[in-house]
Amino acid sequence: MNRSIDIKAILSNNKEPKFAGELSQTQLTQALSWYAQNRDSKDATKYAIEYFKKKLKSQAPDGLKSQPSTFGFVCRIVSLGGVLSDSNATWFNDIIKKLQEETPVAKKATAAVVSIQDHIKRKASDCIGELEGQIDELITSEFKANVSPYATMTGMDVKNAHTKFVIDHFKTRRAEYDDVLTTTDIDIKEAYSNFTKTQLKKLIAYCDQVIVDGMKLAGEAVKTRKPRKRKAKSADQLIAKMNYAKDFAELKLVSIDPKTIIGASSLWVYNIKTRKLGVYQAADAAGLNVKGSSIQNFAESKSVSKKLRKPNVTISEVLKGGKVALRNILNDIRAVESALTGRINNDTILLRTVK
Repeated sequence: MNRSIDIKAILSNNKEPKFAGELSQTQLTQALSWYAQNRDSKDATKYAIEYFKKKLKSQAPDGLKSQPSTFGFVCRIVSLGGVLSDSNATWFNDIIKKLQEETPVAKKATAAVVSIQDHIKRKASDCIGELEGQIDELITSEFKANVSPYATMTGMDVKNAHTKFVIDHFKTRRAEYDDVLTTTDIDIKEAYSNFTKTQLKKLIAYCDQVIVDGMKLAGEAVKTRKPRKRKAKSADQLIAKMNYAKDFAELKLVSIDPKTIIGASSLWVYNIKTRKLGVYQAADAAGLNVKGSSIQNFAESKSVSKKLRKPNVTISEVLKGGKVALRNILNDIRAVESALTGRINNDTILLRTVK
């Protein structure tokens, strides 16, 4: 284990930790716990101001006072020689960059182009910082502080794209606390000996709450997402794959343009193989429609066919008759009535549509 922190100093609660080299997540957490219990928010702000002036050689940004105490304590740790892990360094540097950009003095003449992914990560880092600050509140208040991860995330307008980073961060943090409860490593147990099992379980519960609330926000984003509006197909596209008989020389029949079926109130058809005359009646005011080689939106109970004994006579009546005459044509045919299926094939002549 990297002895970059004086563990005895932490446990004594009266001597500030010493740092030398890279800090593991466990070491950083134990150091932050010491600061949370032995320093306050004013100290955190002072540490952050000193870091900007001495380390970054720049004016302290106005936004420092709005940062959680965790940020100021990390400034102190880095100032005293502590080296952050890659993930923690990314979070720390993102906050610094944001503070510098929000300060007029720090703005450059030409603003740097920031990618969408950078914006997402920065927003997620800000949220993680706020939630880490709630852990500080829990510790300093002996777990009596009323904190709400969900309210914090919604207040910061956290979206689905940000929740993945937040959830991943607190899954790692949860695993760390859980490891303290189950580990047999003497050094780790000693480092966290200022926490009781009950307190560690409360920290785990907080991490679980962040994870659950993050997943809830992600789920809500999916539910409220507007469905993609499908582009309406043209009549040519709808009938492009339709199979039907173009003509029937024996009765001198020629099919109508299938595009006229779209929106029609009825369609008359004749099967040259079975000699059945049929009519499709639209189910509602939207009229008939076509998908592939099928008629759609027709009333099944009213769409029927009958076999003809004299096709040339009856079909002539269909082609010439008015709306009133068409109502009685099938009723006057003495044949067994059968329901239409909607399928149109190469044996089907499209006789007539009525709008």
